[in-house]
Amino acid sequence: MARPNGEQQPTGTTSPGSAMSGRTGFRLIKLGELAMVTAERALEPLGVRPRHFNVLATLAADDTLSQQDVSRLLGIDPNVLVGVIDELEKQGLAERRRNPQDRRRHVVALTDAGWQVLRDGAALLDEAEAAFFAEVPAAELAVLHEVAARLLARHPAPMKR
Repeated sequence: MARPNGEQQPTGTTSPGSAMSGRTGFRLIKLGELAMVTAERALEPLGVRPRHFNVLATLAADDTLSQQDVSRLLGIDPNVLVGVIDELEKQGLAERRRNPQDRRRHVVALTDAGWQVLRDGAALLDEAEAAFFAEVPAAELAVLHEVAARLLARHPAPMKR
């Protein structure tokens, strides 16, 4: 297809209705959206969403984290995180506790049910990701993983609301 300036548009870089699909960033956004939907569907039987699961996994890695710590680590607005942790508490997956080393502080800890959801969710996400990336050879997937890691390290995410 010819562009207005007479140049040929590269083959395979756009789809009907999307002039942006030739841009790498746009493709990554669309892949991210698809990956999020895949993760949401995988976690649905457990009654959690990817955001909940991310908080659970972060809490599992360090049992001394306060809400503020989790907010900072994950780049989630503190006001939003309060709601996420409230939801996890309602489901019996996490609880706020006094920090035994500093009674003025609270930590957020996983309950036994939270640990179980974390284990079950990890298995479900492993299956979902394997299916999502099934068409990509392992060597290419490793390169994608590495490139994504470098870009994420170079460009810190803004605070999520």
